[in-house]
Amino acid sequence: MVEQEFKQEFGQPLVFVYKPGASGSIGATEVAQAKPDGSTIGVYTFPLMVMNALTGKGRYDIESFDYLAVASSDDVVLVTRKESPYKSLDELVAAAKSNPGKLSIGTVESLGPTHLAALSLKDSGVNINVVPLPGGAKGLAAVLGGHVDALFALRGATRSSASKFNYLAIARADRLKDASDLPTFKENGFDIVYNATRIWIAPKGLPKEVRDRLIEGLSKIYAREEVQQKHAKAGQFVAFQDGKKLQSLVTDFYPKAKDMLVKHGQQ
Repeated sequence: MVEQEFKQEFGQPLVFVYKPGASGSIGATEVAQAKPDGSTIGVYTFPLMVMNALTGKGRYDIESFDYLAVASSDDVVLVTRKESPYKSLDELVAAAKSNPGKLSIGTVESLGPTHLAALSLKDSGVNINVVPLPGGAKGLAAVLGGHVDALFALRGATRSSASKFNYLAIARADRLKDASDLPTFKENGFDIVYNATRIWIAPKGLPKEVRDRLIEGLSKIYAREEVQQKHAKAGQFVAFQDGKKLQSLVTDFYPKAKDMLVKHGQQ
């Protein structure tokens, strides 16, 4: 979504090298091992990058990168299909407490933002059966087909078929301006705040002038109104933060992530 703007800003095009697999950790590992000269940079998703470092899925640690920027974010929402008897978070929680371990709640990945949100709900005393599913498309199909009672998904992925869902809650600190009728988990007494944050990273050890130039250029790109509109249309809302703030985000989350993995037997 920023290919054209990147070329305008830096005077050269991006050459995309897609590295699927292991929740993005294959590509991130390659970035970590690349020469730190600014010619190889990467886009990854937080908090997956931290979880993959802790589980060993990625052959890197959180100190393996120079952090360049937060680009955009997509909020986690809890949805049910329209025909579901659970049309509010209160109704779903009441049903889960009346039938411990019977309700199945899907997530669209393992140890990413939707899975962590589901585990947080379970840790809050709501006895649900958490079911990680392999990707957004399969997750949406599972909830629409009645194979799971509800689904933690990324809001952007649900927008094209929003009329088919009941939106129960959003994992934000406050309500969205463009969805002001959608309550937050916090309003319902659950401290659950998660999103899929798209981040720019580079191999550790960039020359200062190269790192500063990349951060400056990315800041200019994401400040452009046309870039923000393009992201909003795709459900990826620009939420730019510079590398220093991104590094703080990662290091602050690390101990919490470690505790969750230990608690749920993942480490």
